[in-house]
Amino acid sequence: MATARQEIGRLQRALFRRQRRLIAEAVHGASPEFVAYEARAARRVRRHLREATYDELLDSVAGSDLVYVGDYHTLKQAQRSFLKLVQRLEPQGRPTVLALEFVQGRHQSALDAFLAGRLSAETFLERIEYRRHQRFDVWPHFAPLFEEAQRRNLPVIAIDRAGGLAERDEYAARRIAGAVQRHPGAQVLVLTGQLHVAPPHLPAAVARQLKGRALQALTVYQNCEALYWALQAEGRELDVEAVLVRPGELCLINTPPVIVQQSFLDWIEGGEEPLESDHPERRFKELALMVAHFLDLDDAAFREALDGVEVFTAGDLSFLQTLPNRGFDNAEIHTIERQILARESYYIPRARIAFLANLSVNHAAEEAAHFVRHIVSGASEDPRGLVDSFYARALEEAYAFCGSKIVNPRRKCPHEPEFERLLRGPDRFQREVARFVLMHKRLERGARPGVSIKALYRRDADLFNAVTHSLGYILGERLYYALARGHILKSEVRALFLDPLDEDGAPLLTYLDLASRLREVRIPRRS
Repeated sequence: MATARQEIGRLQRALFRRQRRLIAEAVHGASPEFVAYEARAARRVRRHLREATYDELLDSVAGSDLVYVGDYHTLKQAQRSFLKLVQRLEPQGRPTVLALEFVQGRHQSALDAFLAGRLSAETFLERIEYRRHQRFDVWPHFAPLFEEAQRRNLPVIAIDRAGGLAERDEYAARRIAGAVQRHPGAQVLVLTGQLHVAPPHLPAAVARQLKGRALQALTVYQNCEALYWALQAEGRELDVEAVLVRPGELCLINTPPVIVQQSFLDWIEGGEEPLESDHPERRFKELALMVAHFLDLDDAAFREALDGVEVFTAGDLSFLQTLPNRGFDNAEIHTIERQILARESYYIPRARIAFLANLSVNHAAEEAAHFVRHIVSGASEDPRGLVDSFYARALEEAYAFCGSKIVNPRRKCPHEPEFERLLRGPDRFQREVARFVLMHKRLERGARPGVSIKALYRRDADLFNAVTHSLGYILGERLYYALARGHILKSEVRALFLDPLDEDGAPLLTYLDLASRLREVRIPRRS
């Protein structure tokens, strides 16, 4: 019998194959040059030598003169990972130069002016003809990189140009070699498309430009699909931070291939115009069906309910006008409006409406899991006592977060160490949330909370929601890893989704029982 982890893997691979077909249809007509270039890069990452830690990757980066990091332009995590590398290297004291494909080399003067503060971001984007040359609106993903360069006064070299792949490699190589000569002793960190960083491509072109000069080069791929599937086949995809492909080549593992693909599909289906009206609803229903299918809950009654759910985004708030006719009073509508203003995705059970604050897979999958839970449990919306309301909400958040990780197993949430840091942070509300979350976690371990536990339940709605949200996420992530590692059965998670929690005291008892059972579940290290 397949384990829950194996079943999740099969679902993900099936979704991956389906999405690969969609992408192929969207980019049909690729040139022979591109096909050969892509195949050459793919051959480099079919297998790996061994697992590696993030610290080992950092050491390899720190010991290299030229570091080529693969970028998947539509995946925000790809740019975040590069930024994290740049920030982690700051303490070493070595001069750093960034080389970015984001800007064409002919716009270097505009880039220099922007970094020097002489151009606004808006004017900078106009000068580099951003809208004309960028197929995807990824400036929000790249802006933090430029902010880091401004903060540390780092030189940034523009390395892109129009043309064929090999032509672009040769041009970028000349720009990078020039930077090496102008900044002797500096480390050059390059962020460019994943296909370019394969050693036979851009790194080889740079080596030719440097005419055999002895510089240590390193390639860092990100989330190569063959490597991820190999790790998943071994049951290691949740724990591994990186792999050594071969000497001089490592691969970061932080995002499943289906999520990488989906970031691209979001853009090709949406582009710069509003998304097709049925796109969010289609996405939501696919994810709800995926969660329900995994838990053996997709029967005829569920599918009928799925047909009737409505999905809205920030681009269409027309559903608010219909709520009074559906029995919602002003206070309830005001609560929903506050969720929308806070850019929080939200499932409204009584109306069978899902609001997606953004189109991230995590948001959509979480709200889809909320929907699954609501439909299959038949839970009543009758008022509960304060304590039961607190734990019922925490459990709903836990089940939904666990469901979202069935879709994206690498999704993360803050745990106690992060809340300890928030406790010392500048934001007063976040400090208050952290204080109550940490207080509750101590209570779960049997410690005296220090204040009346009732203080947890009688706070204002924003704090009540934030604390239950945080506690639920923590519990939900532990539930997922317990399921994936076989510590808890899929049938038990299914039973949790089916339980309406409608008896007095049931939410509290269920929460405390789960928290106790899952306390020792190990969460993978977070780099």
